[in-house]
Amino acid sequence: MLVRFVAVAIIGLSVLETGLYAAEIFVHHLAIGVVHCALLTFLLLLGIVILARSRAVAEWLSEKLDE
Repeated sequence: MLVRFVAVAIIGLSVLETGLYAAEIFVHHLAIGVVHCALLTFLLLLGIVILARSRAVAEWLSEKLDE
């Protein structure tokens, strides 16, 4: 459950950051930064992958903590 919570938190944070970045671009009439957008998209994809593979990540983390 903790792994799922962390994954959803990463996704939520990424969506929030993307929205704030889009609002800043819109208000200040700036060009879109490709690198910045790629980093925000990477966080979103990371959260989705962790959420999709939450059982495997939780088992791997449990094994690492048991050692």
